[in-house]
Amino acid sequence: MFVMIYVLCIGPFVFFNAQKTTILQILSSVLRHTSFFIMVVIAIQRIVQKEADVPAKNEIKTFVLDKIPNFIGVSVYCFMCQHSLPSFITPMKHQKRATIVLFSSLTGCLGVYLLVCYSATFSFGPEHLEKIYTLNFESFHILAVALFLELYPVFCLSASYPIIGFTLRNNLKTLFSKQEYPWVIDRIVFPLLTIIPPTVIGLATANVEILVAYTGAFSGVAIQYIFPACFVLLGRMKVKRTFGREAAHVNKNHSIFASNAWPIGLLVWSVACMGFVIYYKIASIVTGS
Repeated sequence: MFVMIYVLCIGPFVFFNAQKTTILQILSSVLRHTSFFIMVVIAIQRIVQKEADVPAKNEIKTFVLDKIPNFIGVSVYCFMCQHSLPSFITPMKHQKRATIVLFSSLTGCLGVYLLVCYSATFSFGPEHLEKIYTLNFESFHILAVALFLELYPVFCLSASYPIIGFTLRNNLKTLFSKQEYPWVIDRIVFPLLTIIPPTVIGLATANVEILVAYTGAFSGVAIQYIFPACFVLLGRMKVKRTFGREAAHVNKNHSIFASNAWPIGLLVWSVACMGFVIYYKIASIVTGS
């Protein structure tokens, strides 16, 4: 019921165009930063006041093989911090500083993720962490804070859903053909193709852990590793054919990962990850675990 209410309220935005999404992006950013700050402060407060369920050293498992699919799935959402990096580089007049900007940006993202993860682990303990971390704060004594954190995923999804919907809809249109479509197909069919599949999945299951695992294991690996690596290899081949072999050395701002060994290694890593996940899923079905 709640899924349908959400889709009926937010889904219609996909049928329209939005030329300027700055307000939505700023709103989403403010919500994320505010939520992260509140969760970290509360978690650290619990640890300082000794209210935390601090686990013993032998209770913290540093490496669990059967959680790798979930780990890859969660990394898909961490990948979103890289999604906006082109907007850092494009406005820069002097791109010599691009490496410093990207390094500082990614280091800051990594610091925030580590701070949230460690504070959560030592505040609530691995066994008491909810599948959605914000649910750990639903019993917080300040009702307004508890409600804000509990509804944080809804707020963020509501701000991001239209933008992601526009992107997916336009990608589908380009995928099938680059020509103009009739009004009905352009304005009705493609938006419905964008909205219906995730809605059906949302109605079919409420198990967030399974969704994250499968999303990360297959589509996430393709988006993060396979597609970028293939684009880089094919792009470099085209540059060499068009401008010659020396063209790759003209760019003074080229990456330290300029060797083809890096994207090839990434493809090998992708195949290994997907193979491991498939093996684990089959083994789980066979053993019934």
